[in-house]
Amino acid sequence: MPKVTIDGLEIEVPKGATILEACEQAKVRIPFFCYHPALSIAGNCRMCLVEVEKMPKLAIACNTTVMDGMVVRTTTDKVKKAQQGVLEIMLANHPLDCPICDQAGECKL
Repeated sequence: MPKVTIDGLEIEVPKGATILEACEQAKVRIPFFCYHPALSIAGNCRMCLVEVEKMPKLAIACNTTVMDGMVVRTTTDKVKKAQQGVLEIMLANHPLDCPICDQAGECKL
């Protein structure tokens, strides 16, 4: 089983686990909108971005498989700024009709 360090906490995860699944196992909260364990991975919302040591860009946690020795950071300034930017884009394109929306104000946004 691969070992991964998430925000300083080292854990073992099943082979083939994603960073998001490893974070859930470690009780580290990462925001996401498009992921569901029973569905195929879309990876299109980009809210679950994390910083992985030795990777040039931020990684999509729901679509990146854990590798042995991987070091993941979920709370860096770079990660928070990226998540904030993604959320701003989502909100800019989100309808503001909560009282008459089918979700009745119960959506994840």
